[in-house]
Amino acid sequence: MHSNIEVIGEGEVVVGRNVSIAPGVKIVFHKPARVEIGDYCAIGAGVKFIVNGGAVSLGDWTTLHDDCLVLSTHGVAIGQHGWFGQNTVLDGSGGLTIGNGVRVGMYSQIWSHVAAGERIEGCTLYGERPVAIEDDVWLVGSCIVASGVTIGRRTVALIGSNITRSWPAEVVLAGSPAAQKETLSFYKNVTPDEKWDMLNGWLRDLETELGIEKLSDADGTLAYRSQNGDAAEVIVFVADDARQQAVTERFSGATICNIDTKAYEKRFTRIEQRVLKALSNNKVRFLSA
Repeated sequence: MHSNIEVIGEGEVVVGRNVSIAPGVKIVFHKPARVEIGDYCAIGAGVKFIVNGGAVSLGDWTTLHDDCLVLSTHGVAIGQHGWFGQNTVLDGSGGLTIGNGVRVGMYSQIWSHVAAGERIEGCTLYGERPVAIEDDVWLVGSCIVASGVTIGRRTVALIGSNITRSWPAEVVLAGSPAAQKETLSFYKNVTPDEKWDMLNGWLRDLETELGIEKLSDADGTLAYRSQNGDAAEVIVFVADDARQQAVTERFSGATICNIDTKAYEKRFTRIEQRVLKALSNNKVRFLSA
């Protein structure tokens, strides 16, 4: 248990390794459940979890900024590399599933339930329906997602979007209610060679900033170590599975990152944490196996 987490009620809290938690974080259990915070996560000041029996899980590298509110009755499952701006509401009353690499700007609200007037008086504004937000969705800021909605991968909702129905992958939304902006697209095709060149350039820029030095630069393989020369502090990038197999024995104990699959196996070295964090903002987000 982290010293900055106040737990009220009976439940299980599991905190991963290398997690940053600011003061004033509360987890309130109304019914027994489990809250799991993955490795390398960051939880801001004043974040509150209200858990009414549904498990909550945060994947590795996920950030909840100050004063976010997480509600869970039927569960909240957030993938790796999530980013949620301050005062965001994440409601799992009806169940909430969020994929990898999802970014949600500040003051946004994602709701999986609605409850208003008295049902005994005939009010029909009551219900719980699960929400699913797929990989790499971006809700730019002050967005609202209604219950029962599924948002396809790589969809971008511009600021102030009110999303009241489901949308497929790779669309751009705006307005209230949100509608597709058919002339806009924020993704393009990138070849494997172009990906490799971009990665090479980013790592070159990080050499001075992070104090790392290139250890090896073979075809489709880049290896870096800390400038202190510690043999355990090595991170290797490979272009594909074939090259990964070839370097596994050579760099035993190193963090190996596959640019094709975006996968890596955690070693919890300092170079792993610093390099992958520097790349993860909007360059490349590697997912732990």
